Amino acid sequence: MIEVEVKLQIDNIERMMEKLQMQGFVQESVIYESDTYFTHPQHDFWKSDEALRLRSCENIETKEKSAVITYKGAKMDDVSTTRPEYETAVEDAEVLYRILIAADFLPVMPVKKKRISFKKEDMTVCLDEVESLGTFMEVEILVEASEADACYDPALKRIEQYLQSLGYSMKDTTRRSYLSMLMED
Repeated sequence: MIEVEVKLQIDNIERMMEKLQMQGFVQESVIYESDTYFTHPQHDFWKSDEALRLRSCENIETKEKSAVITYKGAKMDDVSTTRPEYETAVEDAEVLYRILIAADFLPVMPVKKKRISFKKEDMTVCLDEVESLGTFMEVEILVEASEADACYDPALKRIEQYLQSLGYSMKDTTRRSYLSMLMED
């Protein structure tokens, strides 16, 4: 999959939630996420603009726990955080963590956040309250990798138009990951 995505800092999460609901977005979940990123002595994910992430989640409403492992390829353009993304469920995050450590992967600073997800058609909007960073909005459309050439530009254009409907522009977005923001501060 190709994750066509933009991210920007926002001031008021409650006001943004109201705007999303007025525009027909449906709240899907409220999740607490704890992300552990990894690097490796033989492959520096930071330098190659890639990411290997183990995410542990807890649904705040149902208390259901889950975990996923995600590989994110290098960013594909100079204006968004669009990149190839491969993700799969993990039965036991602690066991996978131990496997990665045993294979000489090195954990990097964790990223912890409360994420409220909204969906409308193929567009997902996540409102993130990131510990030590503040509140952000991510807007994404997933595109099949086989259709990326034909679908990437139109998806990014739709996201850009959506941002404009909220009073933002692409100039308000950042390409920096939460991890890079935390590490550089």
